[in-house]
Amino acid sequence: MSRETEFAEALARALGALYRVVLLDERGGQVTSHGSFRDGRTLGEPIPLPGGAHSVRIEIDHRTVETADRALHDLAASNFTSETPLGAFSHLDDALDHLIAQAEVHIGRPLEEMTRADKQQLVGYLDERGAFALRKAVERVAEILGVSRFTVYNYLDSARGG
Repeated sequence: MSRETEFAEALARALGALYRVVLLDERGGQVTSHGSFRDGRTLGEPIPLPGGAHSVRIEIDHRTVETADRALHDLAASNFTSETPLGAFSHLDDALDHLIAQAEVHIGRPLEEMTRADKQQLVGYLDERGAFALRKAVERVAEILGVSRFTVYNYLDSARGG
C-alpha cells in the first residue's frame, strides 16, 4: 500500500462517517476512495499532496445532511415554541425509527424492497451512528427487517469486520 493511500485511509477515519476521501492521480483520475457512502458532494477543490503526483478530494454524504436539514425544517414547522422544554430534544423513543428512515434514504430504497446486501448495509449504517447502544435495538431492527436477532448480530459482525 502506498504512503498516499495510507494517508487517505487515515484521513477518512479521522473525518468520520459523513465524509469520504478520494485519492486522485496527477490528471485528476480516481485512484482509491475511502468512506462508507456512494454518492457524495465535493467540498472545495482537490488538495495536492507533497510530491505532486497525487491530490486528495474530500466529499460529504449529502443525503445524511439533507435528511438532517429536513428534520430541522419539520421541527421548526411544528408547534415548537420558546416554552418547549429543552429536554424535548433528548427523547430517544423515536431515535431508532429516525435512524432507520435516514438509512433508507442513504441506501436509496424502502425497507420492503431491500435485498440481503441492502439490509447488511443498513445494519452497518445504524451501527456507525450508535443505534445499537439503544435498549432493545437489535430486537426492533430484526423485527423491522423481517429477520432474526441472530441474523442482525451476524450483519453486525460483518459490518465490524468480525
